[in-house]
Amino acid sequence: MPEILSILFLALVALLVIGPRRLPASMEALWLALSDFRRVQNGQPPLGSLYNARRYWISTKNNIYAGIQILYQVTAHLEELRRRILFVLVAFGIGFGLAFGFAQPLLAYIIRPVRIIAPTTQTNVPVSNYILTQDVQINTTVITATGPVSGTLTIPRGTLLPVSLANTTPVVLKPTELFTTYVQIALITGFATALPMILLQVLLFLRGPKYAVAAMNARQWNEAKAKYSPEELKEAEQQRADVYEGLTAREIRPLYVLLPIALILFVGGVLFTYFLILPNALDFLFSLGGDLVQPLPALEQYIDFALALIFWVGLAFELPLVMFFLARFNIVTARQFAQQWRYAVVVIAAAAAVITPTIDIFNMTLVALPMLGLYVLGIGFAWVARPNAKTTAKQIPAKTNS
Repeated sequence: MPEILSILFLALVALLVIGPRRLPASMEALWLALSDFRRVQNGQPPLGSLYNARRYWISTKNNIYAGIQILYQVTAHLEELRRRILFVLVAFGIGFGLAFGFAQPLLAYIIRPVRIIAPTTQTNVPVSNYILTQDVQINTTVITATGPVSGTLTIPRGTLLPVSLANTTPVVLKPTELFTTYVQIALITGFATALPMILLQVLLFLRGPKYAVAAMNARQWNEAKAKYSPEELKEAEQQRADVYEGLTAREIRPLYVLLPIALILFVGGVLFTYFLILPNALDFLFSLGGDLVQPLPALEQYIDFALALIFWVGLAFELPLVMFFLARFNIVTARQFAQQWRYAVVVIAAAAAVITPTIDIFNMTLVALPMLGLYVLGIGFAWVARPNAKTTAKQIPAKTNS
C-alpha cells in the first residue's frame, strides 16, 4: 500500500510540474534511458533514438509504451484534471496558512473536552512539591475590619510549595510534539476548509461536455455538420475531440444537492462527537482509576484519539446517503429497509460498540440512538431515490403466451 501511494504521489507531482502535454514525451525519454542502460549492462546495443525505440517497443508489444500512448490520447482530460487540482491546492494552501496562524486557539478548542474534566485526585491533596529558588514578591490585598489594605508579600527562597491540579490538561513529552501537533491541526483544518472547493471541482470534472456539439450523438452531429462553415466545422470537430463524455446534466443534477447534504451530515457528526460523545467517553475512561491515579494524557496521543473518534462518527452519519445510493441503483428498496429494521438495530448496535472507545452502555447508546434516527431518515432518502417505475417497466421484457 505505501508503494502504491508513493507512485500516485510521484504521478501527481509529474502531472503538476511537467504538464499533461509534455508528460508522455518525458516518460518516453525516461523509459528509453532506462532501456538503454539495461541493454548496455546485458551487452546489447542501445536503441539510441526515440524513433528506433518506438519501432522496437511496437514490435515487442511493450506494455509500458502502450500505457504511454494512452497518456497521449487523454491529454485533454489530464489538462482538465490538472486545472482542477490546482484550484484545490490553492484553496488548501489558504486554509492551511490561516489554520497554522491560529493553531494555538484551535488547539484550545480541541483539548477543551479533556480540560473540562475535573481531576480524579482531591484538589486539597498535593500531587507534587515545588521549592522556590529565589524570593518571590506578590502584590495582594487583605480585607480587614477597617477596610482593604494593599501590600507586598514576600515568600522567601527555599519555601516548599504544594502543587495541586485544577483541571486535566494534556502534557507534552517530546520537544517537537507541540510543533507537529500544530502542523497536524493545520493540515486537517486546511482540508476541511478546502472540502467545499474539492467537492465543487469533482463535480466540474465529472460533468459532461461543456460544448454543445460534443454532447450530440452521431445522428445529431451528422445533421448539424451541414450548417457549419469550413472554419466552424473545424472548430466544432476539435471541440468534439478534446472533451470526454462525463455525467449528463440529469445524472449530475442530484449531486449538487447530495454533496452539500453529505457535508452537513458529516459536520453534524463532528459536532455531536465533540460536544457529547468525546467528553463522556473521556470522563468514563479517566474515572476507571478512581483516586489512585491522575490521568495526564500525552498531547499527541490525545489528538490522535480525538480526531479518529470524530472522523469515524462523522463518517457514520453518512448512513442516509449510503441508503440513498443503494436504493438509487435498485440494490435495496425503501420497503426492504423498513421491513428489515430489526436487523438494522442489531447492526447499528454492533457498529456503535466498535466506534465507541468505551465499554459502558451509556456511551454506546449515545452513539446508537442518532444512528437509528439516521436510519429512519435514510428510509425517506431511499423512498425519494427509488427508480422510475416507467423506466423499470421498459427494462422488463413482456411475457408471451405460449
